[in-house]
Amino acid sequence: MRIVSLLPSATDIVVALGADQSLVGVSHSCSGDWDHLPKLTRTWIDKGASSAEIDRQVKTATRPLYELDIETLEALAPDVVISQSLCDVCAVPSGDVQQAVLGLSSQPRLVDLSPHRLADVPHCFDQVADVIDRQDEAAALKKRWDRTLDAFRGRHATNRLRILFLDWLDPPFVAGHWIPDMIDLLGITNLLGRAGDRSFATTWETIAGADPDLVIVACCGFDEMRARDETIPLGCPIILLDGHLHFSRPSPALLPSLEMLSDAVTEFMAVA
Repeated sequence: MRIVSLLPSATDIVVALGADQSLVGVSHSCSGDWDHLPKLTRTWIDKGASSAEIDRQVKTATRPLYELDIETLEALAPDVVISQSLCDVCAVPSGDVQQAVLGLSSQPRLVDLSPHRLADVPHCFDQVADVIDRQDEAAALKKRWDRTLDAFRGRHATNRLRILFLDWLDPPFVAGHWIPDMIDLLGITNLLGRAGDRSFATTWETIAGADPDLVIVACCGFDEMRARDETIPLGCPIILLDGHLHFSRPSPALLPSLEMLSDAVTEFMAVA
């Protein structure tokens, strides 16, 4: 089995299913010990730029944000290619991947992962497992997923805390998709976020008007140190977390993300 993963969350799932030795290619944004594997995607967006500049580059782009190395993909002769159709800003668009896969000599199976809610993520485990014949591993992974969620369910329900979660800073974006589900699961009041919907741009005035007790910032593609370089014009407490390795990856990575979010709330309540 020869597997190509074109997004970090897919790579996380393949590894969690014990099939990492079958990976023959990954995306440029996949984190981990993949230096020995070819990177099949690239972007011209300057990842070292400020969030405002990256937002400007995306909005004014006249060419695709990502490129797929079709020549290397052909040479790798994959049996399976894993992609996504959730966000064209985060990875190669699914239409581009589908077109490329149709032209490959190896005629690989294409797996499209597009979870919108926290409850959708285990289905992604099954999607990958069914194609690479790792159903038993997927069943065990789903049990671990359920046990972890149950362990954190309602943990902070007595705190009556009101949290606003941002996944971009300039302009500020309120996190959507699975993030509101994670906040709700902990028993915390989620402000402005829309579970299952895309993140959306707002204003600092709107955020201040929501009167959050705490603002969590986990920028898509940024770790917490990278986010420290940004200006956050709010008077309420703010906690920065790693958006790249954790919250923006709908995969088993959301389990330590949930623990990280819970720990952040615990630390805040200890000094509030």
